[in-house]
Amino acid sequence: MDKILVNIDFKYDNAGLLDKAILLAKQHSAVIELFNCCYNRGITQGYMFDKAAEQKAEHAYIRQTEAKLEALSERVEAAGVKVSFDVCWERHQVEGVMRKVLRFEPDLLIHGVQSHRGIGHYLFAPIDWLIARKSPVPVLFVKQKPWKDILRIAACVDPFHQGDEHGEVDKVILKKAQMFITDHLSEERVLHCFNTLPHEAIFDEHMVTDYAALQERVEKEHVKRCNRLLAEFGLSVDSELVDIIKGEAESVISQYTEQKGIDVLVMGAVARGMFDRLLLGSTMEKVVDDVDCDVLIVKGPDFKCPVVE
Repeated sequence: MDKILVNIDFKYDNAGLLDKAILLAKQHSAVIELFNCCYNRGITQGYMFDKAAEQKAEHAYIRQTEAKLEALSERVEAAGVKVSFDVCWERHQVEGVMRKVLRFEPDLLIHGVQSHRGIGHYLFAPIDWLIARKSPVPVLFVKQKPWKDILRIAACVDPFHQGDEHGEVDKVILKKAQMFITDHLSEERVLHCFNTLPHEAIFDEHMVTDYAALQERVEKEHVKRCNRLLAEFGLSVDSELVDIIKGEAESVISQYTEQKGIDVLVMGAVARGMFDRLLLGSTMEKVVDDVDCDVLIVKGPDFKCPVVE
């Protein structure tokens, strides 16, 4: 990892965000760029009939934002990390951030995330989720909880991803989780959770009598797929660092991260249709909302950013 882009939002406290960015930069000898996509609708509307005055006010606003970023960059520089900063004036923040990603080509985008409760955030897709869906590079959603001295990372894999028969997304998840591994100061776990067919959903009398055998076959298939995936990384389901758990992903993952004291959860973003997001939301969005730890979202190797520079 050579370059880290930190998306700064001045509405929130960025101290914890910077601490984690600095730690990762030192770990990988990487450079940091602080970025803010600013826009003030009042300037655009207030100078509607005076273009010269509008541009002057816009430039002044940008200079104020640059001064704030410069103050933050001094803190990063004082920690011994090479840092730069950049500002763009863009009404659509997500597009501004994505264009910056395409220009800067970072290995990691760090973004502070706030909780979005209620069905509305699945319908209107706030900035956080849009960044997660559109970013071509891994996005680390950072919360206020500080990391422990011994960092615990959990890679959440699913060998049954639809449209990913070769497990490419899971391989990226496992590789990106290793970005946080530093000698004996970190621990990487692997989690796979799955559901079996509920007994009440079986209406065929022959299947009812063989319900236990059916459950066993399903579980064996999950173990088989996990072992096939993990073999490339020198692991198996028998490892003490690998956990296979039955249950709904949203609730299982939240409980797991709390019980294991996870600092960073690594997940893959799987495309969903608009109808699915409206009714249920995606697993990724629910988990990011529910867990107390930071979440790293990665994409498959074939993903292409829908925003053009």
